[in-house]
Amino acid sequence: MDDISPPAVRSASARIETVLGPQSFADVYRAEMPLLARFVMKHGASPQEAADAAHEAFVQAYEVWGNIRYPSRWLRTVASRVFFRAKLREDLPGELPSSRTEFHLPSNIELSDQEREVYGALVELPPRQRQVMAWYYDWYTVPEIAEVLKITEDAVRQNLCRARAALKARQSQRGGA
Repeated sequence: MDDISPPAVRSASARIETVLGPQSFADVYRAEMPLLARFVMKHGASPQEAADAAHEAFVQAYEVWGNIRYPSRWLRTVASRVFFRAKLREDLPGELPSSRTEFHLPSNIELSDQEREVYGALVELPPRQRQVMAWYYDWYTVPEIAEVLKITEDAVRQNLCRARAALKARQSQRGGA
């Protein structure tokens, strides 16, 4: 985990959204599906849970496509809600992982070693910090994150600060610099 802060360039999906305006459903699906699944995985989802949540978000998007102004943001909001609602409905105490770091990565999505390390570190964060970092890693600004999560910008900054400190401490413990 060489760098825990995102690059200075906005994601391709955010650039497309900003530059092109309205897009076809098929174009957004092709561009966003792998990114959306990764976004849900940053919240601690398994590959299957992430794929299910992403697909459900697209199903819901299709029904109201003409009314969606910012598809990337809308899809991330819906997919994360779908994932968290599914987690709340689970009643499988005997089948839960014994460790917070036990999660599986998708076989059909190629992840770098650094991405695997980041996802493993994110899973260890408290839920709100993990949620804020997932949005931050997908290139959303503090005001955008606050708006989407319906919390104050100060709360976003505080969670980012605490999450970064925890990630840096984890990196130091593992021998990183």
